[in-house]
Amino acid sequence: MRIRQRWVRIVMTTVFGIIAVTSVYPLFWLLLNSFKDTNEIMTGESFGLPSFWKIENYTDAIFNRDILKYFLNSVFITGLTLILTTVAAIMLSYALVRMKWKLSHKVSKMVTLGILLPSQIVIVPIFMMLRELNLINNPLSLVLTISAFNIPMAVIMCSSFLSSIPYEMEEAAVMDGAGIFSILFRVIVPIIKPAIATMVINTFINSWNEFIYALVLISDDKYKTLPIALMNYSSGKYGTDYGGMFAAMIITSILPILLFIFFSNQVEKTFSAGSILK
Repeated sequence: MRIRQRWVRIVMTTVFGIIAVTSVYPLFWLLLNSFKDTNEIMTGESFGLPSFWKIENYTDAIFNRDILKYFLNSVFITGLTLILTTVAAIMLSYALVRMKWKLSHKVSKMVTLGILLPSQIVIVPIFMMLRELNLINNPLSLVLTISAFNIPMAVIMCSSFLSSIPYEMEEAAVMDGAGIFSILFRVIVPIIKPAIATMVINTFINSWNEFIYALVLISDDKYKTLPIALMNYSSGKYGTDYGGMFAAMIITSILPILLFIFFSNQVEKTFSAGSILK
């Protein structure tokens, strides 16, 4: 029995090791090629160490391509999107699960429909609506649009976790004189941290990587985001600057990687707390 368990452990470790290497290697490859000249990459030398470490790819991205400006634009838009999506999802999920009102069932179905609706098919109606509101070329247009597409999934996540919480905890808070917002943010929110953590990660990725609506709604260069800035590397007069583009991609990946490093333990703890609660 012990021998069998040992072999199972070895096989599982090997499989997960292969998955980990497969996941990390593209980033490692990208990092190496971000220090290479485009000619070296195109001549088939993309899998080895750079013959010359070209730091100019990064300096060009920062000082000549204004990548930091686009980076700050993405941070601003993603930050507002996270705040709006998180607050709206928590309040709406609480209203759907805990409050009994006439249209709650229909609203719940509409939320589910929002998940199934492809965002690409409503580009034209959204553009026309935002144009009437004079929000084209305004970062707020991206914040509202991205939030609208992320709120349905966020509500489903919070609602499924919220439904497992016993009513007795809220009843005890009511007996202590707590109001509805006090119950929501002091009692419910700390318990549903696993759902909130998942929701924040999902929303962050979707907002940080948003391309289609960023391309359609924002044409003013001072409001453009990182995905649009990366596209500019492939529209040069003399072709694509792969070395510079890879350097810009590394800069684009810095914030998501840092968030993973600093908050991975906290996210793991919140998921463990969620499994214990269930």
